[in-house]
This record gives sequence, C-alpha cells and structure tokens, in this order.
Amino acid sequence: MRKSSWKMIAVILAVLLLVAGTAGYVAGRVPSGGSGMSGEADKGITEQAAGEGQETGEDRTADEPETGAEQTADGAGNRIATSGGAQSGSDEDPVQAFHVTVLGDSIAKGYSGDKTVEIECYGSLAAQKISGEAGIPYSYQNFAKNGLDSSGMNEKILPQREVQESIASADVIFITLGSNDLLNECKRVVQEILDTDTKFKSADDALAVLEDAVKENPFLILKIINALSNWDYLSFEEQWTAMMDTVCSLKKEDARIIVTNIYDPVADLKLPSTMNQVVEDIIGNMNSFIDDHAAEYGYAVADLFDSEISEHVQSDGLHPDQYGQQLIADIVCDQYKTLSQE
Repeated sequence: MRKSSWKMIAVILAVLLLVAGTAGYVAGRVPSGGSGMSGEADKGITEQAAGEGQETGEDRTADEPETGAEQTADGAGNRIATSGGAQSGSDEDPVQAFHVTVLGDSIAKGYSGDKTVEIECYGSLAAQKISGEAGIPYSYQNFAKNGLDSSGMNEKILPQREVQESIASADVIFITLGSNDLLNECKRVVQEILDTDTKFKSADDALAVLEDAVKENPFLILKIINALSNWDYLSFEEQWTAMMDTVCSLKKEDARIIVTNIYDPVADLKLPSTMNQVVEDIIGNMNSFIDDHAAEYGYAVADLFDSEISEHVQSDGLHPDQYGQQLIADIVCDQYKTLSQE
C-alpha cells in the first residue's frame, strides 16, 4: 500500500475519533428528560425567588433575580422561577429553598372583586418577607379556593396528591378557613326562612334579598336570629380537627403551621344590631375552637378578630383589600418570628 494511502487512513481514523468523543461529551451534558412540577393549573401557583422584593401571585411571573434566574412553565401552566444560588457542580451545595404552602378560602387566595385590580395574598407577601430576612430563596404554592369551607377542604383539597406533596415539603403552612362555614349557614337560613330556591352567590346577595323581605315583614329578622342562634357549629370543630389530623400526618416534623382565626366578615353589611351580635357570638365560639386545639396540633394562631382587617376591605364589605392583605401578612410574620424563637 502506498505511503499516501496510509496517511489518508490515519486522517480518517483521527476524524472518526474526534466525532465520537464530541458526541459522547454532548450526551453527557444534555439532560435525558425535562423537569417541572405536575398538576392542574388551578391547584396551585409555584414560584421561587431569591429574596424579598419579588412580586408573586396568580398569573404573575416572579422578577428575574440579579443572579440570573431561569424561568420555565410546566405542562399545566404553573409558573416556576428557579432562583440563583450555588450551581450544580460547584464546590458549594445549592441553597435549599424555603417552601411555603397556603391552604384556605378566598381570603388566602387573594380574591379581588374588581377584575382590573390584582390583590396579592398575604401568603405570598409573608413568604417574601420571611425569605428576605433569612437571605434564602423560597418556593411558594397556594391551593386556596374561593368559597371553600371546612368540609370542602377535607373532601376536595387535602385528598389531592399535589397538595399532599406540597404539605410534606413545606417549611411553613398558612391556613385560613371558617368564614365560609358561617356565610354558607347565613345563606341557607335565608333560603329556608324566605322559602326560596334561589342560589345566592354570596352572603351579601342573600342579605340584600333579606333586607327587602324584612321591609314587608319585620318579624322575619327574629326568625333569622333564632335560626342562626341554633346553628350546630360544632360540626365546624369536627371538620377543623379532621383537617388538622390530615395536615399534621403529612407535614415534616419541624414544619411550622400558622392559622388565622376569623374576623367578622359581615361587620360592614349593616345588619340589625341584634343579628350582628349573634354573628359575633358565633365567630367568638368558632375562634375558641381554633384556640383550644392550638396546643394539641402545635400551630400558632394569628389573631385577625381583634385586628383592623374589617376596616380594610373591598367594596363587597367582606374581602380584604391590598392593605388588608398586608396587615394579615404582618400578623402571620409576627407569629412566625415567635415560633422561631421558641
């Protein structure tokens, strides 16, 4: 064989070895599959941020941190912002994110009656503040649902695998529940007294209809008061303890639970004074249930009843406005600091 032929074969072999080496390098660097959190879009909002000052909330993407966050979306449309920190392969291990799970009703969800105004919920605000003060990134999932009552929590929310996984990984769990148990009872009583099949969308709608009926028959208000006074709200306690049994069976041993008690959701609805007193008494009893079980389940109670939340509500007179949400965030953060010092 000619000398030139040997040279040609040597060149070809060298090229083949170079290509094979490059392919092996690429195969070792490219992940074999994608990553992300699963679940339906309305089951939770997931965000991670490097510290305080980043906005979070439903339908909002966290600001990109200075370290260069990479934002993606999973198959369900949940927003995921992965914060900066120690990178994989570096001498330092990645910083463990502080995980916050929020459970509850429209107050915890950050309901806004005006579709042009976005309300950031207290859980998001508190997560930012806690992680910012600690100087660590955080992840945040909110499974709150408008209109949710205690039975709905136990039957529809807690059985979901995504919710259970979030609770199991949470460092702090915020829970707001109970107002809809009372409001649903108010709607049921109005339906019963007025003998109507009308499905009231809110307690405000029910009370508006009741107001018109009372103008024609003032004695109806006495029936309403009597019915509410005889409400078997012990069922709320049963649902509350069932919820806490589930949450405590799922959570990490060192996870902290902070629950908010119930402020008067009808304080600004101009109820007759006697009826308003009955509502306040019921709320007082429900809050006593919450307080009585705090030691048993190891949660802290953020007191909203004796706060100014009722003075900072939206035009519906029920839901906190943005300032009201900030007040709740400040109250739960104070409770978190107290727990951290114990």
